[in-house]
Amino acid sequence: MKKLLVIALLFAGCRQNHDGFYVNHTEGQYAITDDTLEVKDSVIISHSGYQKIRDGKMLPKQFKTQRLFELHPVFNGKHLILNNTSYEKM
Repeated sequence: MKKLLVIALLFAGCRQNHDGFYVNHTEGQYAITDDTLEVKDSVIISHSGYQKIRDGKMLPKQFKTQRLFELHPVFNGKHLILNNTSYEKM
């Protein structure tokens, strides 16, 4: 009986819709990064903007967009966790 309950809960969790936008802002000694993940139909598109910091000066902002495949994000309420980075749902 417990096995059936666990399987039912797993299927119920798989059917939840997590589509939307998730954001993360990170500041460090060498760069400032703003990431937006667009989740739609199990495809994740990453939009990143970052500014390198060299000798205490901000360099021009650079942008990168990529499609992420074969990743298994963890959804925790309003947060998505991918590669140990937490993104908040907008």
